[in-house]
Amino acid sequence: MKGLSLITPIDSKQLEKETLRIYEVCDGCRRCFNLCPSFNTLLDRIDVYEGDVAKLTPTDHHRVVDECYYCKLCFNHCPYTPPHHYEIDFPHLMVAWKKRLAAERGVRLRDRLLIMTDVIGRLGSATASVTNRLLENPRVRGILERVMGIHRDRRVLHFSGETFPRWFGRRTGRATADSPVRKVALFSSCLVNFQVTDVGKATVQVLEKNGVRVVVPEQRCCGMPSFDIGDTQAIQQAARSNVASLYPLVVEGYDVVVPTVSCSLMLKREYPELHRDEQTKRVAERTFDVCEYLMAMKKAGQLAADFTKKPGRVAYQIPCHLRDQNIGFKSRELMECAGAQVEVIEQCSGHDGSWSAKTEFFQLSMKIAGKAARVIEQTPADLVASDCPLAGLQLEQAGASAHAKEKAVLHPIQIVRDAYGLSPQE
Repeated sequence: MKGLSLITPIDSKQLEKETLRIYEVCDGCRRCFNLCPSFNTLLDRIDVYEGDVAKLTPTDHHRVVDECYYCKLCFNHCPYTPPHHYEIDFPHLMVAWKKRLAAERGVRLRDRLLIMTDVIGRLGSATASVTNRLLENPRVRGILERVMGIHRDRRVLHFSGETFPRWFGRRTGRATADSPVRKVALFSSCLVNFQVTDVGKATVQVLEKNGVRVVVPEQRCCGMPSFDIGDTQAIQQAARSNVASLYPLVVEGYDVVVPTVSCSLMLKREYPELHRDEQTKRVAERTFDVCEYLMAMKKAGQLAADFTKKPGRVAYQIPCHLRDQNIGFKSRELMECAGAQVEVIEQCSGHDGSWSAKTEFFQLSMKIAGKAARVIEQTPADLVASDCPLAGLQLEQAGASAHAKEKAVLHPIQIVRDAYGLSPQE
């Protein structure tokens, strides 16, 4: 964006000037109409003022910002992103506004707590048997809604009693290949570490099946949740910490592989914009989504083709943060290698990390998810898949997998693991 930086204090006058410039372009283009709640609100309000963006009120601006959940779809839709001379980056404009509003309005305790994913994960896993039951209790959920503003109907991922790092640590001695085809440093993510641990297990199993040595280095939350409150300083700290852990392995010839798309997007795209040093750049260049990585192995003739079980028909929802990576449909291609018939669903799930959990946005998020669910319901499928566990959870709640043979929405890597005939490891 012209003259705006996310890593410096926000100049209010400069931000307002840049905002009106971008809104003028958006009004003239309107390609993102109906793409997300923010654009619907923005364009509707501009129409009320007969195209005069200068008449937008602070309430209008705040609503546009609050309804943005950083899916980043608008960036790929926009014909004016850099290097175009208009330099439109609407997602980063929203982050700049979130940063400004956090300073002006303050940040609710709830919003700060919801982005503490590592802390929540560790506590939840340590008390999994109790916590999971409590989160299913309507009375407890009613209290959480009144006290924390977390909608009582918001489904949540269950915590795993055994974390993924603990599982990995107790079996690495027997599983590491002596003469590996490749070497991978797995950035597993908070969701995999504490909740959807089987996605991490499947990733390790498939990589090792293909002769890859896998290590899981020290890591922390990628920082993506901090975009919700415009805390770019926290994201910078996460970037520094994770790059410091990953860079020595990259130097040793390891590639960084990530099974969760928001985290791979952060390492690939967001970190280099916040830290323009050589180490961050090298880590970003060697970071891959897991299906992207396995398809690169196929291109190099390194992917095992001894699949023993055909997955059948798969309705595959491609998450927004994977679409933003501009790598094509690697997950679809990988599942097709395993014998699946795949129908791609290019509809947003409307979940985000914590946005859809909040009472003020839950119903809106389910309305967004309904579009994807309806398309999936009209697609004959044995399985429903998504690379994002949170998108999968949202689609399950919207009833997208009701007619599928397998009711849970699976990650593509789980489908590939099963197609290899590999049993889920306990």
